Amino acid sequence: MKEIEITRPLQLDRSQIVALDTHSFLNILNVLNLELSNIAELCSMENVLQNHIDRLFVLANEMSNPDTAYVRIAGLDQDMAAIEQQINEHLSTQPVLRDSARVRDALESLDSIFLVLRKRIADLKARIDELTSWREFDIARVLEDFQAVFGAIEKNSKGRFRFTNNIAAQESRDYYLDFKIHSSEDPLIRMPAALIDVARDLLANARKYTSPGGRINAGIWSDDSQLCISVEDSGRGIPEDEIEFVIDYGHRASNVQDRRTMGGGLGLTKAYFICTQLGGRFWIRSELGRGTRIRIIIPKTADTIHDCPGDAATETS
Repeated sequence: MKEIEITRPLQLDRSQIVALDTHSFLNILNVLNLELSNIAELCSMENVLQNHIDRLFVLANEMSNPDTAYVRIAGLDQDMAAIEQQINEHLSTQPVLRDSARVRDALESLDSIFLVLRKRIADLKARIDELTSWREFDIARVLEDFQAVFGAIEKNSKGRFRFTNNIAAQESRDYYLDFKIHSSEDPLIRMPAALIDVARDLLANARKYTSPGGRINAGIWSDDSQLCISVEDSGRGIPEDEIEFVIDYGHRASNVQDRRTMGGGLGLTKAYFICTQLGGRFWIRSELGRGTRIRIIIPKTADTIHDCPGDAATETS
């Protein structure tokens, strides 16, 4: 497969930049709304939960509004608490329904979505004005957060697929997922928080466009001079004449137009935008029916290495 370096200029307005930054929230909100609709039907709570579902739809539509998006996201903690309270109050009067296998599974799925959403809200609050500032993160903690995301995705699949990191244990409905992080500063890694979002989005993309039974290999690697991110899948691939254009805002390759997804086609746009903001380089290698690899290299200069407000920014708690 031929690897192509993407160098096309990307012109975005303020609302589009905010939409990229909140892209991950849009994906989670869409999944959350589906799960709430499922619980509403299972538990005869349509009237109780409809207001929450409507509020989440409104928020999803405001993800590109620079004046309201971040405030509304920060307020999601109250929304989640209200949803949990109403569901618990309703089910407390119906123990048979509460203890049924289908309802238990739905509630576990909802809990996993809330876990990921609360972590993303905390991340956003911590770095809202420092999207591209270089900070230190505990590698083990970052891996745990990614595992929580994969767990939520797997749970939400309702048994359609699983993730395994042991190829000998892989079954036909499993994704083989190999994701590693290495750093010359182990057990820490210094990187902009935005790049953690980028890696997460690229992994989600790889999963979306790879059928169960496929493989996803990914890694983050850092030394004193550069930071590298690579995500490779065995999925659908991208038509060769479209590779340079898949980074355009809202663009989806012609061979995946039939694939229903929860996002807005912004994952690659966000990855490329952040990469260019950090002075990095961006490559795509892809072939139809064989998969895609995204590779990003971000240089570490003297300025970026010291662009960290002391050890106070270290994410090791």
